[in-house]
Amino acid sequence: MFDVDLLHGNWLNRKLIGHTSCVNDLAFSSGEGRWLVSAGDDHAVKLWDLHKEDVTSPSFSFSGPSHDILSHIRPHLSGGADSTILKYDWTRHTTNKPEGDGPTETYAQHSDCIRDVSCHPYQDEVFMSASADGCIMLHDGRAGSHMTRSAQSTLEQAAEFSGVSFHPRTEHLFATSDVRGNVRLRDTRMAFGPLHQPTKKGIALKYVSRITRRSVAAYIRPEASSVTWDADGKFGDQDLNWLPTIYSLSDPYPVAVCSGRNLPDGTPSPTNVGTFSDSITMKRGSFGGSAQITRGETYYSSGSEDFRGYLWQIPSLTTLENERHVISADDWSNGAENDILSTPITRLCGRFIFHYLPLYTSTIVQGHLSIVNCTLIHPVFPLIATAGIERHVLLHSPTPDTRWGSNLSLTPTTTRSLPSGALPTTTDQSVIAVDESLGEDVHTIAFFDKYVSSVGSCVSRGHRVDKRQTIPQKIAGRGRKGCIYSTATGDAIR
Repeated sequence: MFDVDLLHGNWLNRKLIGHTSCVNDLAFSSGEGRWLVSAGDDHAVKLWDLHKEDVTSPSFSFSGPSHDILSHIRPHLSGGADSTILKYDWTRHTTNKPEGDGPTETYAQHSDCIRDVSCHPYQDEVFMSASADGCIMLHDGRAGSHMTRSAQSTLEQAAEFSGVSFHPRTEHLFATSDVRGNVRLRDTRMAFGPLHQPTKKGIALKYVSRITRRSVAAYIRPEASSVTWDADGKFGDQDLNWLPTIYSLSDPYPVAVCSGRNLPDGTPSPTNVGTFSDSITMKRGSFGGSAQITRGETYYSSGSEDFRGYLWQIPSLTTLENERHVISADDWSNGAENDILSTPITRLCGRFIFHYLPLYTSTIVQGHLSIVNCTLIHPVFPLIATAGIERHVLLHSPTPDTRWGSNLSLTPTTTRSLPSGALPTTTDQSVIAVDESLGEDVHTIAFFDKYVSSVGSCVSRGHRVDKRQTIPQKIAGRGRKGCIYSTATGDAIR
């Protein structure tokens, strides 16, 4: 179990090479997290054994859906843009057979791409899926169950669902997010079952997700792209064009936002250097830090469009609630506490402005050449795995002595700068300093450089950018259309 090692020390890394295209998402197996699973645009799901003394290549590889995929392990599932979910049984495989068998079952009830999958906290055969078709479906593979094939197992709304997540301890509760920015706590007993109409669509609590700034007369609701729980009942909400937001289970108002305005040493981020931003591709954050849980603390991590991964230390819920306070609308309009409220860390609710504790960056992990879409904290080791637009996965360690690798490379302390002048094109390889012998796709990196150059100057400073003025929805999903989850003995892994 780790403690402050994630916050101090010089980072070292190990590059895992096996994919041939963007790596969309990562997951650790439950329990001790022996297996790291990666899924990519190459339609492959790969398993890496972290109990090896020097892991460099995947132990197993499986074929996924015919489009960009997400996957799920033990039993693991993969799904993607072709609207299907595939189930595998990788427990039958040995090191003598690195290429896995095909799927043991296919779920094809959705009519649009799969956006999320979440396993029941205790039952391996039960999971939920969220889709762009506006449906949450409850699947039950246990003998005699008819839930997967029944209308009783479907929750439908007009807006596309973007995320779904079972509560890690209370099996009938789950959180959802959608592209209209709605974040909801729901109850399976109200959402599914024999009733002709689900009771209030299963909604137990509506979380406040509107934001405002003093310079803007109206409020907006950023598009929510994912939700994830920690072991203590807090959960994080990732929003396009906004900052990761932390909620508690029973409180509709956020308790904190995760800001990149300050560097880990506490100094403000230089204006000429990018900071945390989430506007182009869909990100998914993760909680972790098992040694901190006894004190009510944990970590939250997320990838960013400045080519870095960010880690925030989350105080106890009591601390967060004590730091939060309410400011009247008059004080807001008159500019009271301007030194605090000049930053975009407030939310609007009726006649009052609720102010939330900004959690500034605790650690930054580097080493990537392009956007980082996934950052995942290991449940036991002092280890963070990151992936994104590049073909490889990076394992980051704050110490040179690890169970899974030796002779680790020192992580660079600087990040590649974008080219100056005209925006790059997908055919202009000169705009990026990438050695093709490293196996990277310079065309794909140049493609995303173009959009980072066009919108990053705004979103990196924490300002809202109207998504209609940035990039089309179709492009926003490229390179990040799925995610991976671990089942069920233990906490859901994001």
